[in-house]
Amino acid sequence: MTFEAKIRIKLHWDGQRIGQAELRPRPLVRATELVRGKTVEQAATVIPMLFSICGKAQGAAAAVVLTFAQGGEPDQMVERERLVLAEALLELLWRFLLDLPGIMGSQGNAALLAALRKGLAQAVAGQNETAWQTFAVQAETALSQAILGMPVADWRGFSDPAKLPEWLHLAETETARNLLELWNGEGCWGDGGVALMPDTSRERILNEVLPGLEGDEHFALLPHWQGGVMETGSLARMQMHPLLAELLRQEGASILARFLARLFEIAELLDRLREPVEPGWVQGAALGPGIGLAWVQTARGLLLHRAELDGQGIVADYCIVAPTEWNFHPAGPCVEALTGKSASSADEARRSAELLVQALDPCVAYMIEVEHA
Repeated sequence: MTFEAKIRIKLHWDGQRIGQAELRPRPLVRATELVRGKTVEQAATVIPMLFSICGKAQGAAAAVVLTFAQGGEPDQMVERERLVLAEALLELLWRFLLDLPGIMGSQGNAALLAALRKGLAQAVAGQNETAWQTFAVQAETALSQAILGMPVADWRGFSDPAKLPEWLHLAETETARNLLELWNGEGCWGDGGVALMPDTSRERILNEVLPGLEGDEHFALLPHWQGGVMETGSLARMQMHPLLAELLRQEGASILARFLARLFEIAELLDRLREPVEPGWVQGAALGPGIGLAWVQTARGLLLHRAELDGQGIVADYCIVAPTEWNFHPAGPCVEALTGKSASSADEARRSAELLVQALDPCVAYMIEVEHA
């Protein structure tokens, strides 16, 4: 068993609609079982190795939470922030260069994605301003030419929803064609009424999330915000963008809105990557003697680490809450949006689930089963 076991989704289809959707979360191995009894240095090395996705974010969260648990102040926060931002930027570009084309039956651009991955590796290895600026230019070029079909500066100012159809029809990119297909029908649904996560300020995390994390033994598997299920990720973070706010007003948290939110966030991340003034995606706090908390944003949403050390500075307890557990909660946005969704065939029911799962983007594999009710 690993941290990355499958999510299982069962659709009860009655011939006309999905009468009920059931989601069984992936089984989790508690982080405590893997790092209890280890030194801080050992735990900081082990934890990022448990995850094949978002390893930079996991490593940053581990370093920050363990430093606060020791009573110290984390150093190199700007550098950690930059690593996390760059990793998220690549993950978001990945969705448009490989994953979205895959679900829409188009070609994708694996060669460009491989080049971007190589560019990020070189930036991480270089760890200097020139290396970071080079990667930022490479990523902006990919976004402008291969995805948007327009200068990124123009996209940053794109705030009128009325102009969205014009871009979708005129931009000669695979992404625009895929999103146009979603706009024309398949992507204008997906809102199950689950709230979008508010901003993750220090005050909100400590006052509104931490009590649940510390008081609910099942929180890592079934996280909640003051008892309520939340959707995390790009759409939650970008929900105040004028174009997205209007789309949310018109049709709620649709599949299309989730993909568009990623595009707007990529442009924002490019700016932050070029000039990381102060940490915003990587944060943490000391909760008391020997106890620390870290909260880190990733491409898929909010990541939480809580660590507790014993009197000798050895790890006594460690909890990780990943974004996947927020978005793929049994009562979360995936289940709520699929339940009641019209589908004239079992294949259509499965297709709907595939699109929604891709829009919510789990960090692990998943399995969809359609059962004729």
